[in-house]
Amino acid sequence: MSRIDAATLADLAALANRAPSVHNTQPARFALDEAGNILIAADLSRHLAVGDPTGSDMGLSCGAALEGMVMALAARGIGVVVDDLWEADIRSWRPGYRLAARLTPAGEASPSPLADWTEKRFTWRGCFSSATPEALADLERWAVEADDITFAGGPDALAFIAALNDQASLSVMRERAFRDELVVWMRLTPAHPAYAFDGLNLDALRMRRIEGAVAGRVLASPLFDLADRLGLGKTLVAEAGKTMTAAACLLFHRPEGESPVVSGRAFYRFWLGLTRFGFAGWPMAVLADVPSASEALRQRFPLPQGHRLINVLRVGPAPLTLPKYRLPARDLVLD
Repeated sequence: MSRIDAATLADLAALANRAPSVHNTQPARFALDEAGNILIAADLSRHLAVGDPTGSDMGLSCGAALEGMVMALAARGIGVVVDDLWEADIRSWRPGYRLAARLTPAGEASPSPLADWTEKRFTWRGCFSSATPEALADLERWAVEADDITFAGGPDALAFIAALNDQASLSVMRERAFRDELVVWMRLTPAHPAYAFDGLNLDALRMRRIEGAVAGRVLASPLFDLADRLGLGKTLVAEAGKTMTAAACLLFHRPEGESPVVSGRAFYRFWLGLTRFGFAGWPMAVLADVPSASEALRQRFPLPQGHRLINVLRVGPAPLTLPKYRLPARDLVLD
C-alpha cells in the first residue's frame, strides 16, 4: 500500500469530519507522522471550558471523528490499527493540541455499511414528523438487541424525559458563564463569518432571524436573569412541546471507565444506526451532564450494571433534511 499523502489526508479528513461534535465545535485535527501514520489531535482552542470542564465531550467528539476516519479509510480498502492516546494526555506533541489517537495502516478492510449513512445523519432541533409503526418497531427491535442502548417510548416515558430535560436545561442556563460560552458558538446572523462552517447557526437551531437576534440579546446579557426572576426562565428554555413529538428517546450508555475516544466511536455508530431507519436525532446531553437528572433517568430506566449514561437522543422522522455545516478540509489538517 502506498503512503497516504497530504492531499489524500485532506480528503479523508473532510469525510471523517461529518461526525457529530459537541456544539459543532469540530475539535478533531489530522496529521501524518514521519512513519506515515495518521494522528488525530484535539484542538484545545475549541474546548468548552465551562460546559465540558473535564474534556470528556471533546474526547467523545474526537472519538466520533476517529470512527469517521476509520470508515473513510475502509472505503478505500485500507485497514488500520488504532492506538487510543487520550488517557495519556499528551500535550507536548504540539502546543495547543492534545493527542487523541494514532492510526497505523495495516492490511485491507471492507467498507462499513454504516458509511452510506454519514451524509444522511443530521441533528434536527424542531418538531418531528410522525413515524410509521413499522419504522418504530424496527427501531425498538434494534435498540433492544444492542447492549449500549435503552429504548424509552410511549407518552408517559416521553413526558417524563421532556420535563426532566427542561428542568436540567434551566439549571445550567442559569449559569452566566455557561450562557456566555454557548453564545460564542451560536451563529445567530447569516453575516457571522463562521455561519456556514461551525457552531450552531439559525438553520441548525431552527430559528428565524428575529428569534436569533432576541436569543443573542437575552442570553448574552443580564436579561435572562431578570426574566428568570420574573418566572419566565423556564419558558425561554422549554423544549417539552417539541420533545413530545419524538417517536422515542434512546439512552446511550457505555461501560464506566471507558475512554471517551472509544465511547465517541461507539456513539457515532449508534447515531448512524438509527439513521438507517429514517430517523433524525436531537441530543439531550444535559441529562447525562447534570448528576440529578442522570440519576433520575437511571431510576426510571435502569441501565446495565457498570454502565454510565453518555447521552440521550430524542429521535423521529424530520420533515426536511438539513445540510452539514463543516470546516473546509484545509482547516482540519495540520502540517
